[in-house]
Amino acid sequence: MRDSDCFCHILPVPDRSFLAPLYVTNAGRERILPNENYPPDRAAIYMFKWEEGRVLPDFCLAFCTTGSGTAETRQGRDHIQAGEAFLFSPGNWNRHRPDPSVGWTLLWVGFSGDLPLRWMDEGAYSLNGNKPVIGNSKLFEAQFERLLGTSHRMPTQNSEELAWQTIGLLSHFLVDPHQEPSARERGLKDIVSLALEYIWNHTHTVITVADVAAYSGCSRRTLETRFKESTGKTILEEIQACRANRARHLLEATNLPIKQVVYRSGFQSREQMRLVLKKLLGKAPSELRSKPSQPE
Repeated sequence: MRDSDCFCHILPVPDRSFLAPLYVTNAGRERILPNENYPPDRAAIYMFKWEEGRVLPDFCLAFCTTGSGTAETRQGRDHIQAGEAFLFSPGNWNRHRPDPSVGWTLLWVGFSGDLPLRWMDEGAYSLNGNKPVIGNSKLFEAQFERLLGTSHRMPTQNSEELAWQTIGLLSHFLVDPHQEPSARERGLKDIVSLALEYIWNHTHTVITVADVAAYSGCSRRTLETRFKESTGKTILEEIQACRANRARHLLEATNLPIKQVVYRSGFQSREQMRLVLKKLLGKAPSELRSKPSQPE
């Protein structure tokens, strides 16, 4: 591998991307030679020291293609070999480095959004410590290289293609490949997954339970029964939870005026948003805003 094959792209995240279920924030490839300092002097972008570690605002998924190294969080330390990956979640202290004697080649992508956070909260990631349980590492690497190729061709664009390619990577370890669900579980999952997909992609607009049922391909009564059985929530509760989480993210991560947050989160009024946030999150919009507001 040539040094010219190594890169790090910090991708711009336009306002519209914050409404997407998942969006990519950075991607790159590094090659660290044996006995080379880490982080390397040439890579000021890393902005961390091994002794101190760091806390990332986004998820970081990395895959080691050659060499070996260490990935560590407060939950434990894992030895990473070629053909293995590690996943760091936002807000958690972490650090990683190659083994000095062999170095490594590392592919990585940073991403955020309601969808990966939801999967994390539900325990959907199949992990062994910090290491994703990947059934086919060759296919995983090929898909990772394709994602990096997309990023490298368009380093100033944050395309939906990158988001879908990242979801494809995550799909390798979202379920236990050794666990075969029953036919009934598969049926439940299919209907409920379609409902969740529609809700999380359309709650910035006006939608009804009938709309969700039509997309899921079943009657409203059947969907409501199966949805409650699978998730423990009603469809209306899921819609409100989705809108509340979207509003929270926009309030915390952007400086959009409150009226824009109301509109982009699918609420009908500021008062409705305030009541839902207070009920579900225990905080008013002003308490979630981490940046000074623009004129409203």
